Amino acid sequence: MKILVAEDDRATRLRIVSYLREWGHDPLAVADGAEAWELFQKGDISFIITDWQMPHVSGIELIRNAREKCAGSHFLFVILLTSRSEKVDVVQGIESGADDFITKPFDKDELRVRIRAGERILELEQNLESKNRYLEDANRKITESNERLKQELKSAARIQQAFLPADLPDSPRARFAWRYEPCEELGGDTLNIVPFDENRIGLYVVDVSGHGVTAALLSVHLSRILTDFDSREPYLGKRNSGGTKFTLESPARVAARLNRVFSYDLATQQFFTMLYGILDLDARTFHYTSAGHPGPIVFSGGDATLHMPTPPGIGIIPDAEFAEHTLSLVSGDRIFLYSDGLFEIDNAGGDELGEERLRALIAEHASDPLDENVRAVMESIHQWRGPRGLDDDLSLAAVEIG
Repeated sequence: MKILVAEDDRATRLRIVSYLREWGHDPLAVADGAEAWELFQKGDISFIITDWQMPHVSGIELIRNAREKCAGSHFLFVILLTSRSEKVDVVQGIESGADDFITKPFDKDELRVRIRAGERILELEQNLESKNRYLEDANRKITESNERLKQELKSAARIQQAFLPADLPDSPRARFAWRYEPCEELGGDTLNIVPFDENRIGLYVVDVSGHGVTAALLSVHLSRILTDFDSREPYLGKRNSGGTKFTLESPARVAARLNRVFSYDLATQQFFTMLYGILDLDARTFHYTSAGHPGPIVFSGGDATLHMPTPPGIGIIPDAEFAEHTLSLVSGDRIFLYSDGLFEIDNAGGDELGEERLRALIAEHASDPLDENVRAVMESIHQWRGPRGLDDDLSLAAVEIG
């Protein structure tokens, strides 16, 4: 190890140099503090042995200057040599920045063990510095990776949002509204309002088990295939040759086909629930299947009626049969489709909102325009939750008969 020796007494300096070489070190010896300071500024020196009293620059000044120069860059170990032995001298020397203190005349073995102690401290410091650099580099890489992941999640979220309703059907016979809030950057819920022709409109809400990327992948895939009417075997229905009319599959047949294609996978443990229905504006009916999904809430005649779900969910039971239901509607009726995140949400006390409270919230704001009705319900749900983040996605779609 390179050790700077600053000692104005020639005999003492030669003696120290001889010892250091004997112990395998590389001594750099100078006769006063000014030379030592010049040499210190030129080289990478981490160990100094210096006399206290020297011409031009004292050992105390040398230590202070060296400490200031290497502050924040590397560790420095300093042994101060002096003939002073009073307690006040020891305190002053240590306070000046010395790490150890040897009184002249010194013993060879004492100097050796003091130097060895300094070596161990420097080795520990170098190991710590190396580990800190490694951790800083690892932290930088993690930060960069997290930033890339964040950007990728944002891109994926934009793709997912692209499958949500963009332009709502424009009809004097019905009004539509919806809200969607994922609990994370990506959600497992999806919903859509799909106009087939001037008379029939499809509405669905899907809730994939789980959260995050895995659930979102299936959610996005379902959004894509359910609205892809140009594939060879579209799920919801086929366009005729003119492209303006549809031959629609019944909601139960749609659910049954999805159940065959998306059978439960033990590896992913994924399944999903879905409420899909066809609104017929001429007949004023809503024909739907609730595949393990919460049934619709229908506001009619001043009261909000809760319709129960009909199991099973999709992907759980092979060759399952799915029930169909038909709602007869009149002007002013409102239908609300939603995911279970809306009523399973709990407050700070652990109380769940529940479907009865959700029904009451819908009825409470039913005199508002439909979009305001939906907005008010979502705001009330957030007030129930409080400042905490969401545990589940929130999906709500609604239609009012004109």
